[in-house]
Amino acid sequence: MDVADLVDAAGRLCPHLEISRSAWVAACAVMGRAAAAVAVIVIDRNMEHPETPIRSPGGVLRAMTARAKVGELHLEKSVFGILERDRHEGEAS
Repeated sequence: MDVADLVDAAGRLCPHLEISRSAWVAACAVMGRAAAAVAVIVIDRNMEHPETPIRSPGGVLRAMTARAKVGELHLEKSVFGILERDRHEGEAS
């Protein structure tokens, strides 16, 4: 598996998350295909967030794209937050 596979998987996930093609294309153009793929995966993982579930995945991707455009998107914080949440959930089981 490589980055192209990740991008392809995220692109195929978009319709299932009700993320429009135009939102996906804009995200790829602004943040790059790999980062856009990570953003979609973060959105998918946070659809069932225990405190703040995502209700508008397309809106979240557009907001992430806007933040990326001005240099204020920090996907690594989201990824590490998901990993930390998973670790805590694993300890609670």
